[in-house]
Amino acid sequence: MRGYLRYWQEAFDFGGGAYRLDYWLVQVVNNLIFALIVFIVGTIFNEWTLSSYISSIFSLFIFIPNISIFIRRLRDSGLPQQTVALILFSPFLIGILSGIISALGLLIAVPFLLLIYLIGIIYLLFRRSAYWTPYLDIQQKINYAIVFVTIIVLIIGLQIFTIKKQMTGINNIWQKALKQQVQQTQRESKLIDKSASSQTNIESILSSAAPDTHNSEKTQKPIPDISVKALPDDKATASYRNLPEMRLGDNVFGTFTVQGHWEQDSSTLQWLLSIQEERVLIMTSTMGQGFGVDISSLPFEKIVGQSYFQLKQQGDLQVWRIDGTYKEPSTGQIKAMSYLEWHMPNGHIRVMYLISQSRPLLNTIINSVSTTYDNAL
Repeated sequence: MRGYLRYWQEAFDFGGGAYRLDYWLVQVVNNLIFALIVFIVGTIFNEWTLSSYISSIFSLFIFIPNISIFIRRLRDSGLPQQTVALILFSPFLIGILSGIISALGLLIAVPFLLLIYLIGIIYLLFRRSAYWTPYLDIQQKINYAIVFVTIIVLIIGLQIFTIKKQMTGINNIWQKALKQQVQQTQRESKLIDKSASSQTNIESILSSAAPDTHNSEKTQKPIPDISVKALPDDKATASYRNLPEMRLGDNVFGTFTVQGHWEQDSSTLQWLLSIQEERVLIMTSTMGQGFGVDISSLPFEKIVGQSYFQLKQQGDLQVWRIDGTYKEPSTGQIKAMSYLEWHMPNGHIRVMYLISQSRPLLNTIINSVSTTYDNAL
């Protein structure tokens, strides 16, 4: 390896000569170092970015020595100084010539030009020394041949193993991305199916909720749009306004402020308030987040109409409101009911039911929800 040691010792020598054996030995050793960097750092330790950084640093480190040995090899082949300088600037000239050829519409000729240029450079580097070629006996030639072949085989083996490793990683990434795409497609398909099913259920419920008046045939009628009018306070509403504030909800649904001492059901997001000998129900739901919400659990006895309002603390998020009546299954008592639904920016759905004998009280509670609902998550 004396030739490789001389390569570093003469790193800044641009006036001497370099024999063919020295030049090509340096090239195969440098390529072996590059292959080892990628193999050890990238393949074994799986640090491909770090291996790229180290390879770039090594390339900068050998830049000047490579230029100097390239010049010495050309000088040693008998080329005059002016020809060597022209060869050094030839990459720029080839680039300009390729641009001109491309501009003339002869783009297909560029690869042939580059191939001829590369063959010419290699030919010049393989020329015999014009001054003195060291004599090698048969055994020395065999030894050098073994060294060259061993290094080249080792480089090819390392590169093949590295390429296989990279292809395996790329294939794993591709399979993972493909699997995620399939799962996303399946989720979107389920979303469409469930949304369609939910919409069908909602339309069926709302269109069939009105009482039957013609031979028990349920006729589908559009829900009329109504503007919710302010109603005077009744006794329940007046008593409600005098109660202390209370925060309901949770971190998933969101929270809102109402008044009174509400009791929560232990298993669901339902709250009950007893006031003026009547019970007020608030039920919240995030069922099927992003897949639609089934409202069939609390069907309307009769639908009065629909309207819309804004949640002030959520960037004027629009809420769909349906008003009507609800018939309690156990007592058969008819109460006022309002159904609220809004879609969060992330696509999740929020639903709220409010049931009370007092429509003014429901309006008051809904007004409070519209100004105090907050979902920071």
